[in-house]
Amino acid sequence: MCGRILGYMMLEAPSSDGCDNVQKEIDSCETGEALRDLARFYATYFLRLFKKAKGPTPGSSSLPSRPSFDDSQETIMFLMQEAPKSNSAVKQLALKRDNYCCVVTDAYDGATYQEWRKTNPTFEAPTAPRFTQAAHIFPDSLNQDLAWPDGLPGKKAENSATAWAVVERFGRVNVITESLNGPDIHRVENVLTMCSSAHELFDRLQLWFEATDAPNTYNMCSNDEGNFNLVLPPILRQVTLKSTNPSIPLPNSDYLRIHAACAKVAHLSGAAEYLETILNEWEERPVLASDGGSADMLSFLLARRRGVWSEQGKVR
Repeated sequence: MCGRILGYMMLEAPSSDGCDNVQKEIDSCETGEALRDLARFYATYFLRLFKKAKGPTPGSSSLPSRPSFDDSQETIMFLMQEAPKSNSAVKQLALKRDNYCCVVTDAYDGATYQEWRKTNPTFEAPTAPRFTQAAHIFPDSLNQDLAWPDGLPGKKAENSATAWAVVERFGRVNVITESLNGPDIHRVENVLTMCSSAHELFDRLQLWFEATDAPNTYNMCSNDEGNFNLVLPPILRQVTLKSTNPSIPLPNSDYLRIHAACAKVAHLSGAAEYLETILNEWEERPVLASDGGSADMLSFLLARRRGVWSEQGKVR
């Protein structure tokens, strides 16, 4: 599996620079164990990057937050300023941009539907209503709880910094220049409106956007055709992302490309199922088994602990 991870990392790299960087890391490995450590490093800090352990991002429109129907430029500019500070603000901003619909099913936002019904009991949604959520492309959890109570950077801060370094080398997205550091992870360019079931698949790397030659148009892909049966209304097989207001940017195509690359590497290499098994075992059994049954988990966790990004950009 380690060889498949490294091979698909090169094949699916979203840029030639990303492929070259992976190739350089492989060439720097002098032993088989070093290659295995490199593959485990990528599994830990890249393939796990988009997989959430505790479900979708909070911010479902089923929660008691009143949608705003004021689409004035002043309101939009206010939300643009507040979005990096607040998940609820970016949720409202994404809803406005996405025409109050899930971008992959075209389902109308459930909370918006309910609010309209309060003032107009005969209101009918233009499409089937479903509660939606703010789906982050790069998970917002990556930039949360990074410090110890004393304010000093914690272990998670080190892990997050390493993950962002991998993203920069593999996908040419820099957390600083892209303004994704800290609360800026809530930028509307990093968020899509999705119904909860589609969001769950997206967070599990079981649904991704495959770019086409047409501007802002994507084929919706999954590792299993049966996953499309889990979402109602059905997931559209091709979507074109649009903004109802030119002041509200579309989801960043580079972010979606990196998410897609991660999903494909995870599933083509077989790492997705392996990681799921290891992480589930760690959550259910934090104590190592005496019969050696936890060998894979131990190997993974040790590699994760050893993996650091050197000043030269190499794994050691």
